Amino acid sequence: MQLAVQSSPVSRDFGPEAGYRLIRESGFTAIDWNIDYYLDRKAFKTAELKDFCIYEKPLEEVLDFFAEELKYIRAAGLTITQAHAPFPSYMPERPDVLDYMIKIQRRCIEFCHAVGCKNLIIHGISLSNTDATNTPESIKALNYKLYEGLIDVLVKTDVTVCLENLFSGSPKGLIEGTCSNPYEAAEYIDSLNAKAGKECFGLCLDTGHLNLLRKSFRTYVPILGKRIKALHIHDNNGATDQHLMPYTGTINWDHFCDTMREIGYDGDLSFETFAQVRSSQLNRELVPTFLTAIAGVGRYFRDRIQG
Repeated sequence: MQLAVQSSPVSRDFGPEAGYRLIRESGFTAIDWNIDYYLDRKAFKTAELKDFCIYEKPLEEVLDFFAEELKYIRAAGLTITQAHAPFPSYMPERPDVLDYMIKIQRRCIEFCHAVGCKNLIIHGISLSNTDATNTPESIKALNYKLYEGLIDVLVKTDVTVCLENLFSGSPKGLIEGTCSNPYEAAEYIDSLNAKAGKECFGLCLDTGHLNLLRKSFRTYVPILGKRIKALHIHDNNGATDQHLMPYTGTINWDHFCDTMREIGYDGDLSFETFAQVRSSQLNRELVPTFLTAIAGVGRYFRDRIQG
């Protein structure tokens, strides 16, 4: 059970060579690679979807693009245990986005397989309380189009695509997103795996999203059980998606450790605590202190979960 943290912002703020070395020296042995940063979400709404993103290129060119960063990851002795795919995969006002993003996600799967990354987190499509064009039924159809469009690539690889329990937010407030209902999440995963004929799909459990929607580990986790393949561990105040280190928000971490132990979770512990280590919000000299503290929490969780 490895301890992982997101590659960004540390690898960006300190540069890849120093950043990955710092992650390793702080006590982590793996990363959640932020390959999502190479799709410009701010420009996405109006961009021409051609020559917009590196993942449009052939796999060999993608590997060349990341070769230097990958060299520093390996030199630091870090495993790429999971990666965060670009998002969003759908925009109600741009029907061309979904087909484009299916192609992008297919390339990301091939890339992950090539670099030895076992889990790729791909956000599903959620109903928004400002979207007048969709219904729960049409959103489900869009999600199946997205994930089924990846199956023929997945079956040729060792990569697992992980759906994530999401929320949807707007000025009108938060509503449940795709896979926030554990039975819906299990249905997606089981039906997609049945169609694939092998275990190609699982869940990335996001602890902060559960807390925002007042979901309990004790009622959510047992329903998903072994379908949980990856984690996004972070804390918040129950109102805002703050991405803080555990014990600085309102999450009950005893319940987290207990339920993960009860289902026999044997994946890695990956922290999505980027807001706690941004050098734009924290003096650079303190980033190692916070990273080391997060890794210490990870060791505690690992001991609790492994019993």
